[in-house]
Amino acid sequence: MHRSINKSYLLKLTTYAKEKAHGIGTTILIIFSILLLLVGKVNEQSLIFFKSLFLDTTSGFLTILGKPVNSVSEGFYKINDLVYLYSENQDLKEENQSLYKWRHLALELLSENEELKKLLNSKKKTNEKFITARVISNSGGSYVKTITINVGLNNGVRVGNPVLNNWGMIGRIVEIGRNASRVLLTTDINSQIPVYFENSLHRAILVGKNSDLLELKFLKKRVYLENEERLMTSGEGGILPRGIPVGLFSNIINENKENLNILPTKDWDKLSTLKVILYNYNSEL
Repeated sequence: MHRSINKSYLLKLTTYAKEKAHGIGTTILIIFSILLLLVGKVNEQSLIFFKSLFLDTTSGFLTILGKPVNSVSEGFYKINDLVYLYSENQDLKEENQSLYKWRHLALELLSENEELKKLLNSKKKTNEKFITARVISNSGGSYVKTITINVGLNNGVRVGNPVLNNWGMIGRIVEIGRNASRVLLTTDINSQIPVYFENSLHRAILVGKNSDLLELKFLKKRVYLENEERLMTSGEGGILPRGIPVGLFSNIINENKENLNILPTKDWDKLSTLKVILYNYNSEL
């Protein structure tokens, strides 16, 4: 509802002003009428003169008196228009704020939809059985790097199942309940994953070190490594399936260093929608 001045109130106020003006005019008319009656008894020529004078005087007076009344009336209507415009502007601001909230929600849903599409597309490349999951808590600290997801035994999840984002592996299931599971991230110091280089096929062990980078151990000496070559799970020991991206080698972070550092999977800060591969190491995928 618009917060405007009541128009009926303006009409009453204008009518009241006009009635007062007409009342004053009527009083003047009565006085002049009495004077005309008195003058008419004395001289007819004087009566004509006074009638003419009365007409000129009253018409001018009523014109002058009517201007303020009309000005006041117009002023009130202009004020009402300004109040109406202000009210309409406030309503538009509220509507704009509401639209902004809906836009923000739409962008969030669009981003989530894109994540789900990437997860679905990754399934098409393999015959993996998987289930999507959401991160419900992040208990990562200085010494423990874990997250909790909202799937468990009731969803077919088992201890050791790899957990992926839309780029590659970010961890594996280490504890499990009926409807939730704890994931040990690849950056945790307790994480050790057998890997191989995607192109050169060199084998090594990828170890977490409680930082933003991973460390490569047990790699043969004097081997050539390609810049930005991916590291994949080797599947040795049968605990993890073979061929899941888990890190990236980069010359930039390994200049003049004895220990080889590896970048973990991309979008590390966007752990919201994940994929759990339902892998049983006693059977094939």
